[in-house]
Amino acid sequence: MHTSERHPSNICFFGWMRWMDTINGIHLHDESRLARAFQCVFYILQLSQLLIVYNFGVICISNVSLDEFALQFNQFGGILLTFFRVFAINLHRTDLKKTAQFINAEEFHHLNERAECIRSGTIRNAGRFLTTLFSIQTVTIVFWFIMTEIQAHKQNVLLPTVTSLPFDASDWPSFLKVTFRLYIYLAYTQLMLTFFGSYIITSSYLLTLTIELRILNDSYAKAPAHPQQLVTFLKDRVKYKVTLLQHIGIIKRYMNVSILFELVLIVCLLAINGLRLCTTKSDMSEVALSSSMIMIYLLEFFQYCWQVDEMQLLHEGQALAIYSTPWVGAMQQTKALQLVTIRMAQTPLRFMCGGMYQLSTELFATVVQFIYSLVMMLLHFK
Repeated sequence: MHTSERHPSNICFFGWMRWMDTINGIHLHDESRLARAFQCVFYILQLSQLLIVYNFGVICISNVSLDEFALQFNQFGGILLTFFRVFAINLHRTDLKKTAQFINAEEFHHLNERAECIRSGTIRNAGRFLTTLFSIQTVTIVFWFIMTEIQAHKQNVLLPTVTSLPFDASDWPSFLKVTFRLYIYLAYTQLMLTFFGSYIITSSYLLTLTIELRILNDSYAKAPAHPQQLVTFLKDRVKYKVTLLQHIGIIKRYMNVSILFELVLIVCLLAINGLRLCTTKSDMSEVALSSSMIMIYLLEFFQYCWQVDEMQLLHEGQALAIYSTPWVGAMQQTKALQLVTIRMAQTPLRFMCGGMYQLSTELFATVVQFIYSLVMMLLHFK
Protein backbone atom coordinates (compact mmCIF):
# COMPACT_ATOMS: atom_id res chain seq x y z
CA MET A 1 0.00 0.00 0.00
CA HIS A 2 1.35 3.42 -0.92
CA THR A 3 2.02 6.05 1.71
CA SER A 4 -0.56 8.36 0.15
CA GLU A 5 -3.24 5.72 0.75
CA ARG A 6 -2.31 5.33 4.42
CA HIS A 7 -1.78 8.99 5.21
CA PRO A 8 -3.66 11.49 3.01
CA SER A 9 -1.52 14.59 2.63
CA ASN A 10 -1.98 18.20 1.66
CA ILE A 11 0.49 20.93 0.82
CA CYS A 12 -1.25 23.03 3.51
CA PHE A 13 0.17 21.08 6.45
CA PHE A 14 -1.79 22.58 9.34
CA GLY A 15 -5.45 23.31 9.92
CA TRP A 16 -4.86 27.04 10.34
CA MET A 17 -2.97 27.13 7.02
CA ARG A 18 -5.89 25.53 5.15
CA TRP A 19 -8.24 27.97 6.88
CA MET A 20 -5.98 30.86 5.89
CA ASP A 21 -5.97 29.73 2.26
CA THR A 22 -9.75 30.08 2.33
CA ILE A 23 -10.03 33.57 3.81
CA ASN A 24 -6.95 35.45 2.59
CA GLY A 25 -8.22 36.37 -0.88
CA ILE A 26 -5.83 34.03 -2.76
CA HIS A 27 -7.45 30.58 -2.16
CA LEU A 28 -4.89 28.77 -4.31
CA HIS A 29 -5.89 25.32 -3.00
CA ASP A 30 -9.49 25.95 -1.91
CA GLU A 31 -12.05 26.36 -4.70
CA SER A 32 -15.14 26.33 -2.48
CA ARG A 33 -17.88 28.95 -2.63
CA LEU A 34 -16.72 30.29 0.72
CA ALA A 35 -13.21 30.87 -0.66
CA ARG A 36 -14.59 32.69 -3.73
CA ALA A 37 -16.80 34.80 -1.47
CA PHE A 38 -13.78 35.77 0.65
CA GLN A 39 -11.91 36.74 -2.50
CA CYS A 40 -14.72 39.14 -3.42
CA VAL A 41 -14.71 40.50 0.16
CA PHE A 42 -10.94 40.97 -0.12
CA TYR A 43 -11.16 43.26 -3.14
CA ILE A 44 -14.09 45.21 -1.64
CA LEU A 45 -12.15 45.78 1.59
CA GLN A 46 -8.93 46.64 -0.21
CA LEU A 47 -10.57 49.58 -1.97
CA SER A 48 -9.66 51.40 1.24
CA GLN A 49 -5.99 51.13 0.27
CA LEU A 50 -6.64 53.75 -2.42
CA LEU A 51 -6.52 56.25 0.45
CA ILE A 52 -2.96 55.12 1.27
CA VAL A 53 -1.98 55.42 -2.41
CA TYR A 54 -3.48 58.90 -2.63
CA ASN A 55 -1.84 59.94 0.64
CA PHE A 56 1.57 58.61 -0.46
CA GLY A 57 1.27 60.46 -3.78
CA VAL A 58 0.61 63.74 -1.94
CA ILE A 59 3.54 63.05 0.41
CA CYS A 60 5.89 62.47 -2.55
CA ILE A 61 5.13 65.88 -4.09
CA SER A 62 5.17 67.69 -0.75
CA ASN A 63 8.06 68.93 1.37
CA VAL A 64 7.88 66.58 4.36
CA SER A 65 10.35 65.34 6.93
CA LEU A 66 12.25 62.08 6.55
CA ASP A 67 10.37 60.69 9.55
CA GLU A 68 6.97 61.36 7.94
CA PHE A 69 8.09 60.00 4.58
CA ALA A 70 9.44 56.81 6.21
CA LEU A 71 6.15 56.18 8.03
CA GLN A 72 4.12 56.59 4.85
CA PHE A 73 6.56 54.54 2.75
CA ASN A 74 6.37 51.67 5.26
CA GLN A 75 2.59 51.53 4.80
CA PHE A 76 2.67 51.92 1.04
CA GLY A 77 5.52 49.39 0.62
CA GLY A 78 3.70 46.70 2.57
CA ILE A 79 0.54 47.14 0.49
CA LEU A 80 2.49 47.16 -2.77
CA LEU A 81 4.43 44.02 -1.84
CA THR A 82 1.26 42.14 -0.86
CA PHE A 83 -0.53 42.91 -4.13
CA PHE A 84 2.58 42.05 -6.13
CA ARG A 85 2.74 38.67 -4.39
CA VAL A 86 -0.94 38.05 -5.24
CA PHE A 87 -0.22 39.01 -8.87
CA ALA A 88 2.75 36.61 -9.06
CA ILE A 89 0.70 33.74 -7.61
CA ASN A 90 -2.19 34.33 -10.00
CA LEU A 91 0.27 34.53 -12.90
CA HIS A 92 1.54 31.01 -12.10
CA ARG A 93 -1.69 29.60 -10.60
CA THR A 94 -2.08 26.73 -13.11
CA ASP A 95 1.50 25.50 -12.72
CA LEU A 96 1.42 25.87 -8.93
CA LYS A 97 -1.69 23.70 -8.79
CA LYS A 98 0.07 21.02 -10.85
CA THR A 99 2.95 20.98 -8.39
CA ALA A 100 0.52 20.80 -5.46
CA GLN A 101 -1.18 17.77 -7.08
CA PHE A 102 2.22 16.09 -7.46
CA ILE A 103 3.04 16.74 -3.79
CA ASN A 104 -0.38 15.69 -2.51
CA ALA A 105 -0.40 12.45 -4.55
CA GLU A 106 2.90 11.29 -3.00
CA GLU A 107 3.35 9.26 -6.17
CA PHE A 108 6.86 8.09 -5.38
CA HIS A 109 6.72 7.76 -1.60
CA HIS A 110 6.28 4.00 -1.85
CA LEU A 111 9.95 3.89 -2.94
CA ASN A 112 10.98 4.75 0.63
CA GLU A 113 9.46 3.14 3.71
CA ARG A 114 10.65 6.07 5.84
CA ALA A 115 8.91 8.68 3.67
CA GLU A 116 6.18 9.57 6.15
CA CYS A 117 8.66 9.71 9.06
CA ILE A 118 10.94 12.10 7.13
CA ARG A 119 8.00 14.24 6.09
CA SER A 120 6.42 14.55 9.54
CA GLY A 121 9.73 15.36 11.24
CA THR A 122 10.51 18.19 8.81
CA ILE A 123 7.00 19.63 8.97
CA ARG A 124 7.03 19.63 12.78
CA ASN A 125 10.07 21.90 12.85
CA ALA A 126 8.66 24.13 10.10
CA GLY A 127 5.42 24.45 12.02
CA ARG A 128 7.18 25.98 15.01
CA PHE A 129 8.88 28.61 12.84
CA LEU A 130 5.73 29.51 10.88
CA THR A 131 3.62 29.71 14.04
CA THR A 132 6.18 32.03 15.67
CA LEU A 133 6.27 34.28 12.61
CA PHE A 134 2.47 34.38 12.40
CA SER A 135 2.32 35.30 16.11
CA ILE A 136 4.76 38.18 15.56
CA GLN A 137 2.64 39.52 12.70
CA THR A 138 -0.58 39.18 14.70
CA VAL A 139 0.88 41.03 17.71
CA THR A 140 2.28 43.72 15.39
CA ILE A 141 -1.02 44.46 13.66
CA VAL A 142 -3.00 44.43 16.94
CA PHE A 143 -0.47 46.86 18.41
CA TRP A 144 -0.87 49.06 15.32
CA PHE A 145 -4.67 49.04 15.69
CA ILE A 146 -4.48 50.05 19.35
CA MET A 147 -1.92 52.78 18.65
CA THR A 148 -3.98 54.13 15.72
CA GLU A 149 -7.19 54.23 17.77
CA ILE A 150 -5.49 56.05 20.67
CA GLN A 151 -3.95 58.63 18.31
CA ALA A 152 -7.26 59.12 16.49
CA HIS A 153 -9.06 59.97 19.74
CA LYS A 154 -6.25 62.24 20.97
CA GLN A 155 -6.00 64.17 17.70
CA ASN A 156 -9.74 63.94 16.89
CA VAL A 157 -9.01 62.89 13.29
CA LEU A 158 -10.46 60.26 11.00
CA LEU A 159 -7.24 58.28 10.53
CA PRO A 160 -3.93 59.50 11.98
CA THR A 161 -1.85 57.39 9.58
CA VAL A 162 -3.38 59.21 6.60
CA THR A 163 -2.45 62.89 6.71
CA SER A 164 -4.03 63.80 3.34
CA LEU A 165 -7.58 62.81 2.43
CA PRO A 166 -9.43 63.44 -0.86
CA PHE A 167 -12.50 64.47 1.17
CA ASP A 168 -13.24 66.50 4.31
CA ALA A 169 -14.13 64.33 7.33
CA SER A 170 -13.82 66.99 10.02
CA ASP A 171 -17.60 67.29 10.42
CA TRP A 172 -18.24 63.56 10.63
CA PRO A 173 -19.82 62.37 13.89
CA SER A 174 -17.68 60.19 16.17
CA PHE A 175 -19.77 57.10 15.45
CA LEU A 176 -19.15 57.40 11.71
CA LYS A 177 -15.42 57.91 12.25
CA VAL A 178 -15.19 54.80 14.43
CA THR A 179 -17.18 52.80 11.85
CA PHE A 180 -14.83 53.95 9.10
CA ARG A 181 -11.79 52.94 11.13
CA LEU A 182 -13.32 49.51 11.77
CA TYR A 183 -13.62 49.12 8.01
CA ILE A 184 -9.94 50.07 7.68
CA TYR A 185 -8.96 47.61 10.43
CA LEU A 186 -10.86 44.77 8.69
CA ALA A 187 -9.10 45.65 5.42
CA TYR A 188 -5.68 45.61 7.08
CA THR A 189 -6.43 42.34 8.87
CA GLN A 190 -7.24 40.59 5.62
CA LEU A 191 -4.28 42.28 3.93
CA MET A 192 -2.02 40.91 6.69
CA LEU A 193 -3.49 37.42 6.21
CA THR A 194 -2.90 37.73 2.45
CA PHE A 195 0.65 38.94 3.01
CA PHE A 196 1.40 36.04 5.34
CA GLY A 197 -0.61 33.60 3.19
CA SER A 198 1.43 34.46 0.10
CA TYR A 199 4.61 33.84 2.10
CA ILE A 200 3.19 30.53 3.37
CA ILE A 201 2.51 29.44 -0.21
CA THR A 202 6.10 30.04 -1.32
CA SER A 203 7.53 28.57 1.86
CA SER A 204 5.31 25.48 1.64
CA TYR A 205 6.38 24.70 -1.90
CA LEU A 206 10.06 25.08 -1.03
CA LEU A 207 9.62 22.93 2.06
CA THR A 208 7.70 20.16 0.32
CA LEU A 209 10.17 19.94 -2.54
CA THR A 210 12.98 19.79 0.02
CA ILE A 211 11.16 16.91 1.71
CA GLU A 212 10.86 15.11 -1.63
CA LEU A 213 14.62 15.47 -2.20
CA ARG A 214 15.35 14.19 1.29
CA ILE A 215 13.05 11.18 0.78
CA LEU A 216 14.71 10.44 -2.56
CA ASN A 217 18.27 10.54 -1.19
CA ASP A 218 17.33 8.49 1.85
CA SER A 219 15.77 5.77 -0.34
CA TYR A 220 19.17 4.79 -1.79
CA ALA A 221 20.13 3.25 1.57
CA LYS A 222 17.88 0.24 0.84
CA ALA A 223 19.28 -0.52 -2.64
CA PRO A 224 19.18 -4.26 -3.54
CA ALA A 225 22.38 -6.13 -4.41
CA HIS A 226 20.87 -8.23 -7.22
CA PRO A 227 21.87 -6.61 -10.61
CA GLN A 228 18.44 -6.71 -12.27
CA GLN A 229 16.66 -5.48 -9.16
CA LEU A 230 19.22 -2.69 -8.82
CA VAL A 231 18.56 -1.57 -12.41
CA THR A 232 14.81 -1.34 -11.71
CA PHE A 233 15.58 0.39 -8.41
CA LEU A 234 17.72 3.08 -10.12
CA LYS A 235 15.26 3.56 -13.01
CA ASP A 236 12.45 4.38 -10.58
CA ARG A 237 14.61 6.98 -8.88
CA VAL A 238 15.75 8.57 -12.13
CA LYS A 239 12.08 8.95 -13.08
CA TYR A 240 11.42 10.39 -9.60
CA LYS A 241 14.22 12.96 -9.94
CA VAL A 242 13.24 14.02 -13.48
CA THR A 243 9.65 14.65 -12.35
CA LEU A 244 10.88 16.46 -9.26
CA LEU A 245 13.16 18.72 -11.30
CA GLN A 246 10.22 19.68 -13.51
CA HIS A 247 8.28 20.89 -10.48
CA ILE A 248 11.33 22.61 -9.00
CA GLY A 249 11.53 24.46 -12.34
CA ILE A 250 7.97 25.73 -11.84
CA ILE A 251 8.84 27.17 -8.42
CA LYS A 252 12.04 28.67 -9.83
CA ARG A 253 10.06 30.52 -12.52
CA TYR A 254 7.50 31.70 -9.98
CA MET A 255 10.15 32.96 -7.54
CA ASN A 256 12.17 34.58 -10.32
CA VAL A 257 9.24 36.95 -10.81
CA SER A 258 8.23 37.54 -7.20
CA ILE A 259 11.47 37.70 -5.18
CA LEU A 260 13.24 40.48 -7.10
CA PHE A 261 10.59 43.05 -6.19
CA GLU A 262 10.70 41.89 -2.58
CA LEU A 263 14.49 42.28 -2.57
CA VAL A 264 14.30 45.85 -3.93
CA LEU A 265 11.63 46.78 -1.38
CA ILE A 266 13.68 45.38 1.52
CA VAL A 267 16.69 47.46 0.44
CA CYS A 268 14.58 50.63 0.22
CA LEU A 269 12.81 50.00 3.54
CA LEU A 270 15.99 49.30 5.47
CA ALA A 271 17.89 52.20 3.91
CA ILE A 272 15.11 54.76 4.56
CA ASN A 273 14.38 53.56 8.08
CA GLY A 274 18.09 53.29 8.87
CA LEU A 275 18.53 56.95 7.92
CA ARG A 276 15.40 57.82 9.89
CA LEU A 277 16.73 56.21 13.08
CA CYS A 278 20.14 57.85 12.71
CA THR A 279 18.95 61.40 11.89
CA THR A 280 15.57 61.89 13.60
CA LYS A 281 14.00 61.37 17.01
CA SER A 282 10.94 59.23 16.34
CA ASP A 283 8.35 58.04 18.80
CA MET A 284 9.54 54.73 20.27
CA SER A 285 6.21 52.99 19.61
CA GLU A 286 6.43 53.92 15.92
CA VAL A 287 10.04 52.78 15.77
CA ALA A 288 9.10 49.46 17.36
CA LEU A 289 6.25 48.99 14.89
CA SER A 290 8.43 49.76 11.87
CA SER A 291 11.26 47.57 13.18
CA SER A 292 8.96 44.60 13.72
CA MET A 293 7.62 44.77 10.15
CA ILE A 294 11.11 45.09 8.68
CA MET A 295 12.25 42.14 10.82
CA ILE A 296 9.37 40.11 9.34
CA TYR A 297 10.50 40.99 5.79
CA LEU A 298 14.06 39.97 6.62
CA LEU A 299 13.04 36.70 8.29
CA GLU A 300 10.93 35.72 5.29
CA PHE A 301 13.67 36.57 2.82
CA PHE A 302 16.26 34.71 4.90
CA GLN A 303 13.99 31.66 5.08
CA TYR A 304 13.73 31.63 1.27
CA CYS A 305 17.52 31.85 0.93
CA TRP A 306 18.19 29.18 3.56
CA GLN A 307 15.61 26.81 2.08
CA VAL A 308 17.05 27.18 -1.42
CA ASP A 309 20.55 26.43 -0.09
CA GLU A 310 19.24 23.29 1.61
CA MET A 311 17.55 22.16 -1.61
CA GLN A 312 20.81 22.67 -3.50
CA LEU A 313 22.77 20.59 -0.98
CA LEU A 314 20.23 17.75 -1.13
CA HIS A 315 20.22 17.94 -4.92
CA GLU A 316 24.00 17.60 -5.03
CA GLY A 317 23.87 14.88 -2.37
CA GLN A 318 22.14 12.49 -4.76
CA ALA A 319 25.51 11.81 -6.45
CA LEU A 320 26.93 10.62 -3.12
CA ALA A 321 23.75 8.64 -2.39
CA ILE A 322 24.05 6.62 -5.61
CA TYR A 323 27.68 5.77 -4.79
CA SER A 324 26.41 4.17 -1.58
CA THR A 325 24.48 1.56 -3.58
CA PRO A 326 26.06 -1.87 -4.34
CA TRP A 327 26.77 -0.96 -7.99
CA VAL A 328 30.17 -2.72 -8.23
CA GLY A 329 28.58 -6.10 -8.93
CA ALA A 330 26.32 -4.61 -11.63
CA MET A 331 28.62 -2.03 -13.20
CA GLN A 332 27.70 -2.71 -16.83
CA GLN A 333 23.95 -2.79 -16.23
CA THR A 334 23.83 0.37 -14.08
CA LYS A 335 26.53 2.52 -15.69
CA ALA A 336 24.15 4.57 -17.86
CA LEU A 337 21.72 5.17 -14.98
CA GLN A 338 24.56 6.26 -12.68
CA LEU A 339 25.87 8.71 -15.27
CA VAL A 340 22.41 10.21 -15.76
CA THR A 341 21.91 10.56 -12.00
CA ILE A 342 25.33 12.12 -11.40
CA ARG A 343 24.90 14.51 -14.34
CA MET A 344 21.56 15.71 -12.94
CA ALA A 345 23.09 16.17 -9.48
CA GLN A 346 26.00 18.19 -10.90
CA THR A 347 23.70 20.67 -12.65
CA PRO A 348 22.99 23.52 -10.17
CA LEU A 349 19.36 24.38 -9.44
CA ARG A 350 20.08 28.16 -9.60
CA PHE A 351 17.06 29.92 -8.10
CA MET A 352 17.28 33.43 -9.54
CA CYS A 353 15.89 36.86 -8.65
CA GLY A 354 14.75 38.53 -11.85
CA GLY A 355 17.40 36.61 -13.76
CA MET A 356 20.12 38.79 -12.20
CA TYR A 357 20.96 37.44 -8.73
CA GLN A 358 21.20 33.86 -7.52
CA LEU A 359 19.10 33.28 -4.40
CA SER A 360 21.24 32.00 -1.51
CA THR A 361 22.25 32.83 2.06
CA GLU A 362 25.33 34.47 0.55
CA LEU A 363 23.01 36.87 -1.31
CA PHE A 364 21.19 37.63 1.96
CA ALA A 365 24.49 38.50 3.68
CA THR A 366 25.53 40.63 0.68
CA VAL A 367 22.22 42.54 0.76
CA VAL A 368 22.51 43.30 4.48
CA GLN A 369 26.11 44.46 4.02
CA PHE A 370 25.09 46.62 1.03
CA ILE A 371 22.30 48.28 3.03
CA TYR A 372 24.70 49.08 5.88
CA SER A 373 27.22 50.58 3.45
CA LEU A 374 24.49 52.59 1.70
CA VAL A 375 23.20 54.08 4.96
CA MET A 376 26.73 54.97 6.11
CA MET A 377 27.47 56.64 2.76
CA LEU A 378 24.25 58.68 2.84
CA LEU A 379 24.97 59.78 6.41
CA HIS A 380 28.47 60.84 5.35
CA PHE A 381 27.08 63.07 2.55
CA LYS A 382 24.14 64.38 4.60
